[in-house]
Amino acid sequence: LSPFLLSLELKEIEIEKSVKAFNFTGDKNWTEEALKNIIKNCIEHSQSGGRLNVSATDTNIYSEFKISDTGCGIEKEDLPHIFDRFYHGKNSSSDSVGIGLALSKEILSKQNASVTVESEVGKGSTFTVKFYKSII
Repeated sequence: LSPFLLSLELKEIEIEKSVKAFNFTGDKNWTEEALKNIIKNCIEHSQSGGRLNVSATDTNIYSEFKISDTGCGIEKEDLPHIFDRFYHGKNSSSDSVGIGLALSKEILSKQNASVTVESEVGKGSTFTVKFYKSII
């Protein structure tokens, strides 16, 4: 979260972290880029005084990374398209290109991972990234 500390401080967003042992097989740099895109999106859509929750857990089947915000939320009709390239939802900023979340999904899918989002307008969003383990 260090690249975002200034943004979080300026918006007075509280951070809550719950990270347990977290192992995955994949490209560290590209994975970091994908997660940064998601975190940046959460911060941009959060109001001052909001909260960002980051958690990581490890199971026998997958390693899971969750990012939740208390932002404006995503409209129900936007949810199916949120990971589409160049898509602009109702709450998109005017300078948004619409490629960050699409890029994150592409990076993660190439590493046997998935990304999903649950959201409620006015309450916030939760992005869940699962890195699936190889079962032999």
